[in-house]
Amino acid sequence: MKHQNTDDNKKSLMSELNNIVNEDDIIENQDELEFYSSDIFYKSSISASLVVTPRSPEQVASVIKLITSFDIPVIPRGGGMSYTGGYTPSIEGSVIIDLRKLDKIIEINKKDMYVTVECGVTWKKLYDELKKEGLRTPYFGPFSGMHATVGGALSQNSVFYGSSLYGSAAESVLSLDIALQDGTILKTGSNSNKQEPSPFFRTYGPDLTGLFLGDTGALGFKVKAALKLIIYPEEQRFSSFDFSNEDEMFEAMSEITRQQLAQECYGFDPYLMSLRMKFEGLKKDLKSLGDLSKSQKNILSSAKEVIKVASAGRRFMEGVGYAMHITIEGKDNIEVENSLKRVKEIAELNNGKEITNSLPKLVRANPFLPLNRLLGPKGERWVPIHVILPHSKIKKILREINNYFETNKKIIKKNKIQYGYLTSTIGTSAVLLEPTFFWEDSHYQIHKRYIEKSHYKKLSIFPENLEARNAMNKIREDMSIIFMNNGGAHLQIGKMYKFRENRSETSWNLLISIKKILDPNNLVNPGSLGIR
Repeated sequence: MKHQNTDDNKKSLMSELNNIVNEDDIIENQDELEFYSSDIFYKSSISASLVVTPRSPEQVASVIKLITSFDIPVIPRGGGMSYTGGYTPSIEGSVIIDLRKLDKIIEINKKDMYVTVECGVTWKKLYDELKKEGLRTPYFGPFSGMHATVGGALSQNSVFYGSSLYGSAAESVLSLDIALQDGTILKTGSNSNKQEPSPFFRTYGPDLTGLFLGDTGALGFKVKAALKLIIYPEEQRFSSFDFSNEDEMFEAMSEITRQQLAQECYGFDPYLMSLRMKFEGLKKDLKSLGDLSKSQKNILSSAKEVIKVASAGRRFMEGVGYAMHITIEGKDNIEVENSLKRVKEIAELNNGKEITNSLPKLVRANPFLPLNRLLGPKGERWVPIHVILPHSKIKKILREINNYFETNKKIIKKNKIQYGYLTSTIGTSAVLLEPTFFWEDSHYQIHKRYIEKSHYKKLSIFPENLEARNAMNKIREDMSIIFMNNGGAHLQIGKMYKFRENRSETSWNLLISIKKILDPNNLVNPGSLGIR
């Protein structure tokens, strides 16, 4: 039976919700609803009618079953780091389910080398706990890992730490527990065995785990995940190189990645590199590097590295063109030194000039910093867009992007839009290119809450600038079409990237058939993945 969103039905829903969760696990305050209903870029004209914050997988399943029985859409939300409308409501009356209270690390299995967590745990918490045990997941989080949750990263898919060697977040997953629309919990992989279930093997039969990875929460709610473990690498090396043009930088990055020499291999264009240098002061740099020193065995050597960064200051990137940064890890000095030697040879073959390696050291010294970069260094709004392509296509897409910027330079200049790009390799076969934009505009609640107060008070507060925001919307829309026409893939598809438009008919029809089985009335994150 279809339920109308009447006051009587809301009273009935609230009464039944209170039988599942605590009163303080239900949020109705309008300011809070607005916060939960906006992401980094999108401020939905529709706010959630409620936010529910369950405390266990069983509560999540019961809440989903109850709310959808009233014909009300439910939307999963983790740390809120989306910029593609991944959890912004598209239907009046929707209920957002915040999963961050599901933050337990359930089991660290050193013998079978997996860790099982609830999906509301942050990447920072997981990294810190595993490091105490001398362990790590292969991929171990995005830059935003202080707030980004495991479940959010697996729903949106994600790259960065460890990705050049180990691939995206999805490739470190062994099994999932999914709360489905009907209130059942689906287990995947070898963990779905009737006898002696254990999440040690993912592909026992069809890969049901993979079905739910990168689904943007459109197929179900991730409540538990088992991830692979590796021994925490004993040794690290870092290197940075300056290239006079982007083509040579990309050639070096691709070859380093094909030879599996680096855990992280990433680069910046001159504008974005110079902007990064404006964010934090040397005092914070030294504290971060000091933290790294304490974690390394060779204290004397580490102390020397701190002195090197202090000597270079924030001027170490002055005059640098296209900057490539490398992190190398291994079990001993011989392994990392051999990899470092090969990296330097590849860079030199592509006319790279070695420069001070302070930046990759600082990035790894404290991988999960406060999210002060959600805004530009002066308080400008920030938003990226990205595409993932094979090595062979990355130069072509960059030329098309640069041509687009040239063609649209009047609107870009008129709205004072600044842009640069980050690039990073993913496994041996893919490259991410992420154009990043800054413009003067008002801030959202998410900026005010997630940026450190001491940092936020130093920033300029700009008035609302709808003209520039609309221009940014058009630029991102145009670029998403360019990406689609070049066969690009994407993380955090949300409601923005052209996923539906670029699916083959057979592929799309299969996905819709699966969606109808799992969620026949399209009440689980409707609109996401382009499913309407």
